[in-house]
Amino acid sequence: MKKKHIILTKHAEERLRERNITLQQVRYTISNPDMTLPAWDKKKRVMKDFGSKCLDVIYRETESVIVLITAVWLNEKERFKNAKDR
Repeated sequence: MKKKHIILTKHAEERLRERNITLQQVRYTISNPDMTLPAWDKKKRVMKDFGSKCLDVIYRETESVIVLITAVWLNEKERFKNAKDR
C-alpha cells in the first residue's frame, strides 16, 4: 500500500510545534494505533502509547491524503481514560 501524504492544517502545524510532536510520531500513531475511536464529522481518532505519554491524533482521510486536524500528548492519568469523552 502506498504511503499517503499528510497535509497539516494551520492549527495542526502550530500544535505540533508547540507540543514538540514530530510528523514521524504522527505517522507512526496513524499506522500503528493502540486504540482507534470514532470522532466527529467523519474524522478519525487514534492513540499510541509512547512510554510515559500517549499521542492522541485526530485526522480526516481521503483516498489520496491524510489531513491532520490536531495532535496532543496525554499524560499518564489521561491516556486511554475516558477516551470517548475527549
